Amino acid sequence: MSSVSFQQQFNQLTQLLTQFQWLWQPMPMAHRTLPWHEQKALCDWLTSLDHSQMMQLKAEPEAVITQLSHWWPALARLVELTAVRKASTTKVDLDARLAVGVPGRKWAQIKAYIGAIPNNEETVRYLEWCAGKGYLGRAISSVTGKPVESLEWQKALCEQGQAFADQHALAMTFYPLDAMSEQAASVVGQCDHGLALHACGDLHVQLLQTAVQSGMPRITVSPCCYQLIRDSVYQPLSDSARRQGMALTKTDLKLAVQESVTGGQRVRRQREQEVVYRLGFDEWQRDWQHRDQYLPLPALKKSQLNQGFNAFCRWGAAQKGLMLPADFDAGGYLGRGEARFTTLEQINVVKSAFRRAMEIWLVLDRVLFLEQHGYAVSLVQFCERELTPRNLLIHAEKIS
Repeated sequence: MSSVSFQQQFNQLTQLLTQFQWLWQPMPMAHRTLPWHEQKALCDWLTSLDHSQMMQLKAEPEAVITQLSHWWPALARLVELTAVRKASTTKVDLDARLAVGVPGRKWAQIKAYIGAIPNNEETVRYLEWCAGKGYLGRAISSVTGKPVESLEWQKALCEQGQAFADQHALAMTFYPLDAMSEQAASVVGQCDHGLALHACGDLHVQLLQTAVQSGMPRITVSPCCYQLIRDSVYQPLSDSARRQGMALTKTDLKLAVQESVTGGQRVRRQREQEVVYRLGFDEWQRDWQHRDQYLPLPALKKSQLNQGFNAFCRWGAAQKGLMLPADFDAGGYLGRGEARFTTLEQINVVKSAFRRAMEIWLVLDRVLFLEQHGYAVSLVQFCERELTPRNLLIHAEKIS
């Protein structure tokens, strides 16, 4: 959709997300049965799907939208409202030596990102935000010949990045600074084009806010991990989003990043095993505590799963100050966890129809924030989703 309709697109998306909140908001881990009992046609369809059909539908959300729009025709608009044009890309040729140590997928993302940035000869100094070892900065410095200020809070990564830049005669300077600090803001003020490729949550928001405050002429951001925020509820950036009053929790925000194209069969099987174990433990704790309420467990090392379900439940019980009885029915609760996993996947099929809508809504909040502060903004897909589902690129230029 064209930049003139960002506000209209945002308003219409808000209306749909609000109207159908009851469809996308249920938390799959918390439900023992489908949360839409009164919607018989929907429940019948979901229960008719086998595992492979559910996997396929989650990978093709437009098919889910088509199905849901049979019952709720307004949802057909999700396809149009989440359409984002592909970038007009320039082919980027980079010295292969600069890719040393960079994962192949990340290097391809960097090349696609740089190729999608509109060319501007006026840029004197780039800012690489949340730089890590400076992979993006290496490429930008090499392609443009311009100096890059690379900001990264981990000192060891800065030292490694600086050593590489010096070795390859790249005009890069690393700053071991917290992105949220005043010192970081002063570095932002020295630069005229801020770059962030997959900076998480509050970090890319901080760049946008700091860049706006300093009047940075150009900003190019590919957002990521919208749920990684300090507040328990999302704090909108734009006046438009604030007026809408959509209270989104971190769990709600996770919906925007649930599509993944990385990881093979082994990773998927491991994820399924962990979820089944968590659900089986949840079945036990509900019985044990006589309380029908989901009890989340903290993250664990994946290697712990190899010890089996019984050991997992002992670990979970210890985490929550509970006592696993000597006659614990591991087989019975594991079976109940497997049954719950089917329900969880059925709920996720429905939620997948709203993944991109939630992400576009969050990105448009950033776009409208920049427009509100006097920037001309474009929004494009800088690569195919097979390379990364987080393929949205916001480019903003200060209107003089």
